[in-house]
Amino acid sequence: MHRRSQGPDRNSLQRWQATWRELRRRLEPVQNRVPRRAVRIVVLLGASALLVGVALRSRSSLSQLGQVTHPSSGWLTLAVVAEAASLGAYALIVRKLLGFGNVPARLRSLLRATVGGIAMSASLPGGQAASAAYWYRQLRREGADGGVAALAMIGSMIAGVLSLAGVLVIGVAAAGSHGPLAAVRIPILAAGVALLAAHWVLRRRVGRASAWFARRFAPSLPENVAASRRSVFAIGGLAYGNWLFDCACLYAALAAVHASVPLQSIVLTYAIAQLVASVPLLPGGGGTVEISLALGFAAFGQTSGHVVAGVLLFRLISCWGLVPIGWLAVALDGRRLPTWRTSGLPNRVPLPVS
Repeated sequence: MHRRSQGPDRNSLQRWQATWRELRRRLEPVQNRVPRRAVRIVVLLGASALLVGVALRSRSSLSQLGQVTHPSSGWLTLAVVAEAASLGAYALIVRKLLGFGNVPARLRSLLRATVGGIAMSASLPGGQAASAAYWYRQLRREGADGGVAALAMIGSMIAGVLSLAGVLVIGVAAAGSHGPLAAVRIPILAAGVALLAAHWVLRRRVGRASAWFARRFAPSLPENVAASRRSVFAIGGLAYGNWLFDCACLYAALAAVHASVPLQSIVLTYAIAQLVASVPLLPGGGGTVEISLALGFAAFGQTSGHVVAGVLLFRLISCWGLVPIGWLAVALDGRRLPTWRTSGLPNRVPLPVS
């Protein structure tokens, strides 16, 4: 395994921490102006009011919501398998990125870090920072130095953002002239095509820039390291798989409660909900994801209690149900819980937004 001396490792980590401290310092005046507690209360109350309003829309809605406790076993199994595949795809992204630094990380450990990070993000105050600290410590434990660990965390985040943008474009194209983004469909599709064309034309420069970026964060990388086309396609495919398997979980959850929702509406609504969830108003996107999914399906004319039941089942499988599993994985790690000293770590958690 390629390692570097302790001195360069410390310098790389200090540069990374200084960059994030400067970014947080510049954003702090803007954050202080936003009454975060009031915003969170409003979002939570709004989500609750929407779900209750839809439930009380007709007498049959209450019985339809009861389907969440009596789902179809076949579709429920498929939803759980799809979510497990989504988590596995993300863990493989991190392992691929660690491979550039010759770090043979164990998939089991990365899966434990994935569900553990989700549990912390969804259940702790300041959970995203705690999750990032936990991830960083787990990567160091797998043999990555500070620079390679930072590179894997930031690289997986970038891959997730770019692939989610691609899923949004796919959803817009599939929805056609329907849905909440129908009015801006042409500009979104044009922007997507333009970005693909720019990447194809500038792929060599993008490759050199990526290599420079990687070495800046991880000077311990081998001199001849380069992201081959095969590696880029593998990471990109896994990043798309992360989102699409999670979207498949949503589709199966809706089918499990007998909600008849067109597939083209699911992809777009899912992508919009994940974009909204990236704004950390509540732990785990609580309320924001549910209300975004409900409003998205309402824009396609789907407002039945079955749809709300499917949304709740999806969130139970993809987020809230993972909280006890994640904490159990952390507890079974056999080591002391990390101390949450996160001043030098990014506030974004490198996890699938679910």
